[in-house]
Amino acid sequence: MSEEEIVKAYKELYDVVIPDLDYFIRQIDCRDGCPVNTDPRGYMIALHSGNLLEGYKIARGPNPFASICGMICGAPCELTCRRDRVDKTLTIRAQKRYLDEWFGLDKEAHIKSLEMSYARGSTKPTPNGLKVACIGAGVASLTCAHDLLRLGYAVDVYEMMRIPGGMLTYGVPTYRLKNDIALNEIFAIEHLGAKIYYNMKVGRDITLTELQNKYDAVFIGVGLWKSRDLPIPGADGPDVIRGIEYLRVRCMDEEWRIGENMIVIGGGNVSYDVARTSVRNGAKKVTMVCLETRDEQTADEFEIEDGLEEGIEIINRLAPIAVERNSAGRVTGLRVQEIYSLFDYTGRFAPKMIPNAQYVIPCDTIALAIGQAMDMSLLNGWDKREQLVIDRGIIKTERTTGRTSIKGIYAGGDAAFGPALFITAIRHGQDTARTIDSDLRGTTPYQEFMGEFTEISPIRDKTYLRTKWALPSMQPPHVRITNQNMVENNYTAEEAHQQSNRCLQCHISPVFDGTLCIKCNGCVDVCPANCLKQIPVSKLNLDAGEGNLRKAVDNFYGVDSGAMGDPDLAVMGTAMLKDEDLCIRCGLCAEKCPTQAVTMDVMNYSFRWIG
Repeated sequence: MSEEEIVKAYKELYDVVIPDLDYFIRQIDCRDGCPVNTDPRGYMIALHSGNLLEGYKIARGPNPFASICGMICGAPCELTCRRDRVDKTLTIRAQKRYLDEWFGLDKEAHIKSLEMSYARGSTKPTPNGLKVACIGAGVASLTCAHDLLRLGYAVDVYEMMRIPGGMLTYGVPTYRLKNDIALNEIFAIEHLGAKIYYNMKVGRDITLTELQNKYDAVFIGVGLWKSRDLPIPGADGPDVIRGIEYLRVRCMDEEWRIGENMIVIGGGNVSYDVARTSVRNGAKKVTMVCLETRDEQTADEFEIEDGLEEGIEIINRLAPIAVERNSAGRVTGLRVQEIYSLFDYTGRFAPKMIPNAQYVIPCDTIALAIGQAMDMSLLNGWDKREQLVIDRGIIKTERTTGRTSIKGIYAGGDAAFGPALFITAIRHGQDTARTIDSDLRGTTPYQEFMGEFTEISPIRDKTYLRTKWALPSMQPPHVRITNQNMVENNYTAEEAHQQSNRCLQCHISPVFDGTLCIKCNGCVDVCPANCLKQIPVSKLNLDAGEGNLRKAVDNFYGVDSGAMGDPDLAVMGTAMLKDEDLCIRCGLCAEKCPTQAVTMDVMNYSFRWIG
């Protein structure tokens, strides 16, 4: 073959993989999308079958803050859910909340849930004589403490506020999460053995030098407690509200007087927290000014929609220019500039202004919610301050280990990796706990996967495809803006049962036996998702990957396939291809097959930590 013919032939080849156990576990996309590898598929199936206790155990196992995640998780599992490629993603977070509330949200329930953890160790470990200090009582630090306590460590937590929780309690408005829920979940970790020192600010009441001398390791999980400033005229005044500081006060139900006509600068989730909190704090009109378009905003879509329902106006593609003030120095408005694009062709931030398009939006209060920053006073009085590498305002931290540039100092959460979801910070705490234990005791923990296939009936009740997507109901806007209660209602038992039925059950897969196939193409014809295709073996790219596909073909046919394009391969046989992105696990291919060459197999699997 000529070089041109070879290039053309390769372009026509299919790159495929041979499925193994690891391949099939990766098909459970919701689990793969969760930072702590929670198995939503597992607890939704258990919920639908009526085994609520088993469902709760699956939800709680990898996550010491399962109840929090049932209320406010950003739900990356829903973003990766295979059902989203069919019609609309599963309501995973809301179903977890249903299980959480069924099991209980009080202190006693959370203490009982400690026994359900998948983390190494136990609730009654033998002390190992090692001590760890965690700075900050947010989810990253407390997760790290939870996992280390189970291994026999003594863990002290230094918290600058009067109650624990970090941004859970001081940053999440009560209409999204009641503080008591977070405090009860944290109480269980204290019950496990964590000793929390309140009103103890590192850098003020105690230094990192003292902590290093007293403890075998130090974990920094302080979060990002400062609001970023906006360098425009008039914005540096003390009467311009900083969003994070404002939420810190209002989440404690403490007073912060604002005017009736408020502007919030920003378009992310924190901006909406500030705006929606202000509606409940007496503002008659709240307007949000945002550089991004609606599609570019980082806020969750439900936050935007809920804000609109509550009367919050959002004006996109506006750049703040200056804070306008009267002769007495009081805020009278915000001068803005219209823009027509925010990023250049490379994706770099480069706003383009519309000529002669400035104007003033009247207001009496302005709040900034354009980003968060770390409070560097943490490092005051530390004799190794200069050795800690700070990169773009956060601690430079090794991903997956939590190690910083200084031996024995670890970090996680937003202060280490920037603003992210609570569930991501929980993962940081888990990763760092394993690293600390490995560094101090020389352990080599790893996660062992065990799985096996069992054939099941291909006939499946198809109601799972017909069940309509539905979120939990909400309080009416005119009701929810007048109180501080959670605005999202819990599912009823019937609603939870119906929504859990929508799971595609991605642990079940059609398996093809080439020795029985008669190439009738019936499975391809009947597939409603068009996910199956039969092609000549010669159309496979046998050189992809590490050559495993070529070995499989050779073993199956008992030949040496030789170079790509071997004419013998063209007539030797057929390969069945399956597009996993399209398969809906309906089982029709197995029902149709006249020779039982296609079966529906369920993968029973488990994970456990070793070492």
